[in-house]
Amino acid sequence: MQIFPYIWDVTINKSEIMLSATWQYSIRALVHLAMARGKGPVLASHIAETEGIPLPFLSKILHQLKVAGIVAATRGQKGGYIMQRDPAKLTLLDVAHLTDHVDFGEQCLLGYKFCDENCNCVLHREWEGIKKEIKHFLETRTIEHLATDSARAELDIDGMLRFRQPPLHPPYEVTAAELV
Repeated sequence: MQIFPYIWDVTINKSEIMLSATWQYSIRALVHLAMARGKGPVLASHIAETEGIPLPFLSKILHQLKVAGIVAATRGQKGGYIMQRDPAKLTLLDVAHLTDHVDFGEQCLLGYKFCDENCNCVLHREWEGIKKEIKHFLETRTIEHLATDSARAELDIDGMLRFRQPPLHPPYEVTAAELV
């Protein structure tokens, strides 16, 4: 049963709460750029291939992040994208505010206009606690935190994430040596 699909994808029977695909792809792109920080600009096509993000969608996301001053773009042969903001100060909640316009204020899970401690819906008390936990989680996790996770420790020279997939060679077949 789906309720309140506008910002949250809440599936009651699975207890899942997720932000939009735009937010998810933004986080993946920002983590990739944070990991490549100091190594020069990264092409959008490279991020798209490595992170499994459709390039047209990623281009729109990167433009939005550029307008917000989070990333910078350079043109030319050695062009691409770099992190402009410090990844240690960029939280998952900051990105959620930008991409999904998340509001952890008086937003009612059932969509009622007025829902607070004095006049509330049947889910208010339960949702209030969950909402606080989600907000705390998002505001205490930074892009740097995710980029320095040991599972994503280093990029190879082509920028492909070693733990995710080996570098692909034309015609995009994986060799036996890369599977080891």
